[in-house]
Amino acid sequence: MQRIFQISDTHLGLEPGPIRPGYPDSDQQLARVLAALQQREEEPDLLWLTGDLAETPTPEVYTRILGLLDEHLEGWTLAGLAGNHDSRHLLQQAFAEAGHAVDGHQELGDWLLVGLNSAMPDQASGTLTVEELERLDQVLGDHPAHWAMIAVHHPVVPIGSAWMDRIGLTNPAAFFAVLDRHPHVRACLFGHIHQDFRAVRGGVELLGCPSTCIQFAPGSAAFALDAEHAGYRVLELHPDGRITTRVERVPGDLPEIRT
Repeated sequence: MQRIFQISDTHLGLEPGPIRPGYPDSDQQLARVLAALQQREEEPDLLWLTGDLAETPTPEVYTRILGLLDEHLEGWTLAGLAGNHDSRHLLQQAFAEAGHAVDGHQELGDWLLVGLNSAMPDQASGTLTVEELERLDQVLGDHPAHWAMIAVHHPVVPIGSAWMDRIGLTNPAAFFAVLDRHPHVRACLFGHIHQDFRAVRGGVELLGCPSTCIQFAPGSAAFALDAEHAGYRVLELHPDGRITTRVERVPGDLPEIRT
């Protein structure tokens, strides 16, 4: 059995502290989640960071993120994805220099893990380019004997929040057309939505992750924050293709919620 942890939407600003008035300190929130992972969990096979790592992307911000990861989880295997707030180029550069992957794919026991880039410059919503979909199709076709898990920043289905559903993945039909050709795909992870989410389509689990920063209120027509704590997702990948998963919350500071 392989174990994966997912954290998402850390949103570190140019300097440590709140990225908006009334928000908690993003650095402190991330540090709390990383400390909880260290204290509560055994080292996994992979820690997957699924985008929006920076609120304002600069090389210094990504260096700070990597510093927090090294401080709490030194030696852990990491992989990342860019979100709409990130600079994919700067993220890839920082992670590569530290020996970590961005996007790409890897075999992990009986499983194949595939990271996709959905982040488009100057867009809150996400798109999987033709080239990215072709890469996914080829990688899945090259590994028919492996169960597959995919990670992408943007949600691939509506989550029931009207404002968020307008800025999800713009071409989910093209994405699912690829998945439908490969029945060994078992799950798709995503971030962006700042909340726990779980759905199933055609035997594929669709799993959204809480943020390490602030949470969005589920089922909201307009932007709204939730009085819920930061969290992370744990996934256990079994040799027979089963997935067991749970979300863990980490007590910390909550945002000021104005009604």
